[in-house]
Amino acid sequence: MNFDYKLFEMINQFAGQNQILDQTVMLFSKFGPILFGLVFVWLWFSKSGKKVDNRKIVLYAITITVFALGVNKVIELMYFRPRPFVTYAVNLLSDKTSTDPSFPSNHSAGAFAMAWALFWHRKRIGSVLLIMAFFMALSRIYIGVHYPFDVTAGAIIALIVTAVLISQRRLLDPLYQNILQAFRKSKGQKYYRNM
Repeated sequence: MNFDYKLFEMINQFAGQNQILDQTVMLFSKFGPILFGLVFVWLWFSKSGKKVDNRKIVLYAITITVFALGVNKVIELMYFRPRPFVTYAVNLLSDKTSTDPSFPSNHSAGAFAMAWALFWHRKRIGSVLLIMAFFMALSRIYIGVHYPFDVTAGAIIALIVTAVLISQRRLLDPLYQNILQAFRKSKGQKYYRNM
């Protein structure tokens, strides 16, 4: 824990030194999840590649994110770690002084869940999302609301959940196929398996 705090200090010490950087990091920390979501909205409606495959990736991302956040919630119920600003004097840039558990980071878990889900199927754009997820995790430390171990745990939980669910593709693919078929029927369109 001492090493965790020292690492936190190394990153958080730069907060409050540059107003432009602070505002940029705070905006990304707050609205970054929306950017991640927009990537999947684009993918859902994208005409690049097979539409069915694109939409399955979106369903995988949603499933993985929900499960990763669910695992986080279970951990939070069993173990409570106060936020850094509760225990220490930190450079706090967040206007929301939440007293929710610091460990594990939901922002990190959610961002990495979406990134890993996409990376598993589309390496190039998935790599971009992984880089964004890294900066999302870093931003949470910078603004003073999480320790490095919190965001690392979120990323690892997301990776494990992704690996487990991807290993169950034989069960999930037919389920997603049925969901997509029902979606298309609800739109009054004929379903083509070879889209």
